[in-house]
Order: sequence, then C-alpha cells, then structure tokens
Amino acid sequence: MKRILTLLMGCLMTLSIARADTVTLSFVGDCSIGERVESAELPGNYTLTLAEKGYEWPFSLVRDCLEADDFTFANNEVVFTARKNHLDKRTNLKGPGENAQAYLYSGIDAVNTANNHAMDFYLEGYDDTLTALDTYGINHFGTLYPDTNRERDYLGIYDVGDLRIGVMGFSYPQDSDIDRISMRAQALRGAGCALVIVSLHWGREVSDTPENWQFSYARKVIDAGADVLWGHGPHILQQVQFYQGKPIFYSTGNFTFGSMSAVDPDTGIFQLRYEVTEGTPQLVNFTVIPCRTQGHADFRPYPLTDADERRKLLTKLIYRRWVDGMQNLPASFADTGSVDLQNGFLPQE
Repeated sequence: MKRILTLLMGCLMTLSIARADTVTLSFVGDCSIGERVESAELPGNYTLTLAEKGYEWPFSLVRDCLEADDFTFANNEVVFTARKNHLDKRTNLKGPGENAQAYLYSGIDAVNTANNHAMDFYLEGYDDTLTALDTYGINHFGTLYPDTNRERDYLGIYDVGDLRIGVMGFSYPQDSDIDRISMRAQALRGAGCALVIVSLHWGREVSDTPENWQFSYARKVIDAGADVLWGHGPHILQQVQFYQGKPIFYSTGNFTFGSMSAVDPDTGIFQLRYEVTEGTPQLVNFTVIPCRTQGHADFRPYPLTDADERRKLLTKLIYRRWVDGMQNLPASFADTGSVDLQNGFLPQE
C-alpha cells in the first residue's frame, strides 16, 4: 500500500493508496490557482473561470497523465485567503480557499508551499493557505522558518509500495541553508526514507538558463543528501542535468498560472521511474511529457502532439555547455523525450 505521511516536528498523519514494484514520480512546475489582486474583478480571471467551468477544468487535459503515475508533485504559488492586507510589492497572488479544490481533480498528490508568494498576505495568509489545503485533504510540505520554532516547517513522507520518499521545500535558498537541508535529509533518512527530494524555489525569473551559482549549489544539495533536486521559480523551462546519477531540474516552468499569460507557455511533466528492490530504489528512466499551458480564461496545460513542437520544447532541456561534475542530457533526448539510465547513471555519449 502507498501510505502518505506529513511530518511536522515529529507529528505524523497517514493515509493509504496502491502498491508497485516500480515507482514513477512526476514533477510539474508552478500552479497559481488564483490571480493578481488587481485582477480580482476582471472577466476571464482564474477564479471566475473556475466558477464558470468547475474545479475539474484546470487539469482536465493532463489529469489522465498525472493519474497514470504513482505520485505527482507540484508547486503551489498562490495564497488561498480572503484577507485584503498584503505586502507592498509589485505582484501579490491570491485566490479564495475554495480554489484549492482544483487539486482534487488534478492527479497531483502533494504540493510545495515554500516560495516567494507564500507570504504575500503575511503569516496569517500563509496559514490560511495551509488551512485550505488541509480542508480538502491536499498534502503539502515546505520550510519557511528553518531556524525558528514557529512551527511552519513541514517535511513530507510518502510510501509508494516498498519505497518511502521524503521531501522538503525551501524558497530562495542561501548558503546557510545547505546545513539545514542536510539536517532534514538526515531526519528523513532516519524516518526510513530511501529517496530524498529537495524542492527549491530559486533562479532568475524568465531566464532560460540557470545562473552560474546554481550549478555549484545544486552539487552541494546532492552532496547534502538529496536524490532529486526539483526546481521552480523562473516561470519558464530551464535545462536538466545529472550529478552523481541524481537528476537536477533547474526549472519546471509554469504549469497552470493565473497571471502570466505573456510568459513562454512551454512546460512539461517531468517523470522519474525507479526500480525498487526491498525498499531500495534505482533510477532507470527519465522522461518528459512536453506540454503547453494556456492563459486568460482557460489556464489548462495540455500535452503537445506535433513532432516539431515537441522537439523544440525538449531541446530547451539540453544544456550545451560542460559543467564540472555534471552530465547533460544526450542530443537524442530532443527526439525521444526519454533516456534510460545504466546502473543508475546516464549513459555516456
């Protein structure tokens, strides 16, 4: 059975789903099921679209893909709140708590809540978000206060068959967070997690390549105990690399987003398939399902079917420069969207 646990300073909650000898994990990017404060009354915004078309609408074109795997992660980048008092900043993202119901019809199993919009409506708004997710049974994780006792430090633990997965989320990580990531990775290992995922909201917005510091930081995160680094934040796709056989997704783009219609709509479903032997995973395949998302009055991502469009999107994920210690995806990935690993490592070209 797949048991889902959320760890908050030692407190556990559980639930059960299905068993598998191979485990496929999916990762998608930013999900902002709401709109900018200034757009709250504008026709065609996300909340009004949900009211018109129903909570099943946003993920209706990709739900089958996300339900066909064993577990799906997404980044929740909106505050679910009715509050009006917000930060004095350019963009504050908001949706009513009822919008969280869209996740019930998505195939998404858990969401990260640690990102640069989490506190748009202050700590009270963040707590409203967690309350909304809890109300509808949406699993969540994320660390906003890693060095305090403010009890908003959630680690997720999820059992899929014989594989126990641990996950943490950090926003705009600093050098000092490496020790905190390491400490949480050790805690997850101590709780029996054979696979540790680190979610990072990071990088320069709308940049199609990682910044130089991110390469070294990614290596440190893997060395600190991560088996997967799943990144988001730039709102567009960035390249994928592997370090010591561990995948690094620098940015998985926007997946469904209520306030960025003008941004590159290319996105995807990033999938890792593991073979699990007596609870020990070995990565055997990496696949991306190329998708495109939509803006105003629609907001639905959908899988690409045109061969040329698929190839253009997949090419964006292949880094062309050599980076010390890193492996880039092979050129053939642009045609196949998939690569098999050999003994847990990318094959050499």
